[in-house]
Amino acid sequence: MLARFTAMAVLAGLLLPGAAQAAFPDRPLTIIVPAAAGGGGDTTTRILAREIEKTFGQPITIVNQGQGGGVVGLTSIRSAKPDGYTVGLLFPYAGYKAMGQADFAATDFTPIANFNGDSSALLVGGKSAFKDLASALAALKAEPARYRIHCSGGCGSVWDIPVAGLMLDQGIAVNRIAWIPGQGAATGFTELVSGGVDFQTASLPEAAALMNGGRLRPLAVLSPTPVPGFESVPTTAQAIGTPVDGGTWRAIGGPAGMPDDIRARWEDAIRKAVDSPSFRAAMAKANFGVKWLDSKGLADLMSQHEADTERVMKALGYVK
Repeated sequence: MLARFTAMAVLAGLLLPGAAQAAFPDRPLTIIVPAAAGGGGDTTTRILAREIEKTFGQPITIVNQGQGGGVVGLTSIRSAKPDGYTVGLLFPYAGYKAMGQADFAATDFTPIANFNGDSSALLVGGKSAFKDLASALAALKAEPARYRIHCSGGCGSVWDIPVAGLMLDQGIAVNRIAWIPGQGAATGFTELVSGGVDFQTASLPEAAALMNGGRLRPLAVLSPTPVPGFESVPTTAQAIGTPVDGGTWRAIGGPAGMPDDIRARWEDAIRKAVDSPSFRAAMAKANFGVKWLDSKGLADLMSQHEADTERVMKALGYVK
């Protein structure tokens, strides 16, 4: 009889609200990174994971799946078991659908929290005649086909799409501009300094060394507030009176259907990580910005990202 009573008591305890939450996590976890090791997505996720391990008391394995430009990794996140033990890095993904590469949508994922954000900037060479954003936009509006803009990677991505959106809102025929793809920001900077291109879209930390040497000049950064460490670079609001928030973001999300209590445990752990001095110091040392959004804020960001990307890519003629 005692054994039966004990068994029933244990079962009842398991059925109590919050029992699953109290037990999670009781084994190691996995974060899928849809990018190769060593890049920004991998580096920031590893910094975050070290802090989350302190809260969860469980080891976290980082699995890099950068094949297909990240399509493989995002597919793995989408198809993972929604039990919270496998989540992944989310980042601006809407371009895949516009380019006909994949059909990812916000509804494929459980948004958990955003932890990183770096704003796009429009840069010119040190000898450029353009001294401010207003004059550059006026010239682009008058003769868009005359100018070449380096995308710092594949065009239709995190740096050029926000800038193209700004230009589109200023009445510029963005589809007539020559948008130049490359193998990364560094190759574009070489062309920009030499005059091979007229403008470049990139993050400020990437351009910092050449900016300090006077070989590059940022006309403006697409951030609602000045970027820490680059306070002298005007925001678009300061430059032309139009606030714009554009660039890359990095977040943690799971497959659709994650239990809300498990999502909340992840969100809380990420918030503690983002608030920790060690995380912020490591991010600053690696030149990455910190941007916190809770699950609701991330869901709103993803929805807006999809709408903005579709609008701009249609205007650019990229949609297939």
